[in-house]
Amino acid sequence: MPEDGFATIAERLAVLLVFLGRPVVQLQILAFVLALALAWLLSDGVWRLFRAKLHDRMRQRLQTEERQPIVQHILFALGRIEFPLLGLALVWAAQLLFRVWRQPAGLLGELVFLLWLILLYRLIVALLVLILGTERVRPYRLRLLAPIVGTFAFLRVLGLLIDLSALGEVRLLTVAETPIRLGGLFSTVIVLYFVLTGTWAVQTIVERAILPRTAADPGMINALLTVARYIVIILGISFALGALGFDTSTIAFISGGLTVAIGFGSQQVFANLVSGLLLLFDQSLRPGDVISVAGELGVVENLSIRATTMRTADNVAVVMPNQSFITSAIRNYSKTSEGVRLQIPITVAFDGEPQFVRKRILETVREHPTVLFNPAPRVYYSAFGKLPSGKNRYAYQLTAWLSDPLRMVEVTSDILLAIHDALAAEDIEMV
Repeated sequence: MPEDGFATIAERLAVLLVFLGRPVVQLQILAFVLALALAWLLSDGVWRLFRAKLHDRMRQRLQTEERQPIVQHILFALGRIEFPLLGLALVWAAQLLFRVWRQPAGLLGELVFLLWLILLYRLIVALLVLILGTERVRPYRLRLLAPIVGTFAFLRVLGLLIDLSALGEVRLLTVAETPIRLGGLFSTVIVLYFVLTGTWAVQTIVERAILPRTAADPGMINALLTVARYIVIILGISFALGALGFDTSTIAFISGGLTVAIGFGSQQVFANLVSGLLLLFDQSLRPGDVISVAGELGVVENLSIRATTMRTADNVAVVMPNQSFITSAIRNYSKTSEGVRLQIPITVAFDGEPQFVRKRILETVREHPTVLFNPAPRVYYSAFGKLPSGKNRYAYQLTAWLSDPLRMVEVTSDILLAIHDALAAEDIEMV
């Protein structure tokens, strides 16, 4: 007969409470907590008190400005390891006192492992900060390193108090004649989280730290990384289902159900996935491209397998399904090395020679700092007529090239204002 999972968990917790209720256990836990608290206070207080003095003394020793970053790096590393080192010293002193008092100290000796784990974690974080910088390391520390250390510490402490193998065999429920056990469920959650987070971390590290230092094609590398990430995620899901106890036939049954769901209710999602693969390998879009689609002008920030994120000139992130890029026409301003061309119509009222107006417009446009010299700006005389006032009406078409498509509206406004002022100085009226 299968055991009642929740009753078994309650029984294990009751045993744990009995264990924690022993005075000798409580005394060791209290000593460990007090050692951590004292180490925290000492490390924070000592660091605040002596950091400035230590910095000045090391700066005097090193003297040269080239070595100033070394001072910062050494001080940062010392600040990271102070707390665990003080904690280790205080716990060691507590163990000595327990031995002098002829009290058991075995649990204290086991809990020392946590301080070594914290020391290793802080050293790794300090090394990454020195290499990549604080802001770049922060998401990896919060989403990857801290959960790894926390999970390892949790299992180690729980293993000191409870038989994890017996707890993992507790059956919670049955799905498709497959018993779901507590250990398998925990392993599944852990595997899925670290597979998703690990693939994200590898992809971002390659894109931000490794790829810029190589001559590889960023678009193709991004496509390969994205496809590889989803393959690893699929393998991780398969492993997680195996950890839950599902056999191959059950996984095939679930996959078949998902396929039917896609076929009947998720055609658009499936179309976006296929479109995403086409965009990744077709290279018609790449991160960093300036595009115009559906009336929106912006820069492609991220190209995933389902949707593409574009940031507009108004700093608004627009997430568009990949299918829209396959079925609609898009303008990609980054596919040419000559920049983007502005076309500005200009009409003036003037009784003088049209060549004079054309010359003044051209001189004014060339003075704008963002207008390219090659291709050079041009002014075309397009029409002639008479105004009701009797003045001649001259129409021109101005073309100028820019290197930044996102500034087209801004530069057009600047050029028109500059031309207005230049022509007004010659008593030429824009109409």
